[in-house]
Amino acid sequence: MARTSLTFDRTKQRALPIWLLILAVLLIVARIVSKQYPEKAEHDLVRWMPISQAIGIARTTHRPVFYEFSAAWCGPCKMLEREVFMDQDLAKRINDRFIAVKVVDTKQEEGRNWPDVQALMDRYGVNAFPTIVIAGPDGSVLDRVVGYPGAGKMAAMIDRPR
Repeated sequence: MARTSLTFDRTKQRALPIWLLILAVLLIVARIVSKQYPEKAEHDLVRWMPISQAIGIARTTHRPVFYEFSAAWCGPCKMLEREVFMDQDLAKRINDRFIAVKVVDTKQEEGRNWPDVQALMDRYGVNAFPTIVIAGPDGSVLDRVVGYPGAGKMAAMIDRPR
């Protein structure tokens, strides 16, 4: 029968700190790489207007309203934010052509929406995110996109004459 040693082997103990160091370095590198793809800019490039002011400004300036319906949990909404609203050229075109309004659904987080948010969602039949509705100053729907079709199709929608 083979004898077993009850002594502790210290050479194997030193391997643990090396693996911890390697793991820590990998986590730091992953954190640095993830910062290259921010979820939100330090400041918005699109000049978002409050819901309560949008129609008045649209009537005064004779520009359509660009409603962006989104939710905090929505992955495609974050892609839209990153690829369209954080793009300087596209954001400038939105600002020049529209009165932009970000409408954020909070049902999942808070159990309900603010009354003005829910009224807009009901009026435009929003039941998926993201939904973009371009409305005239009178509230009529001029254009609508459900889902995120990509930056190229969004650029075409922004540039479409109305």
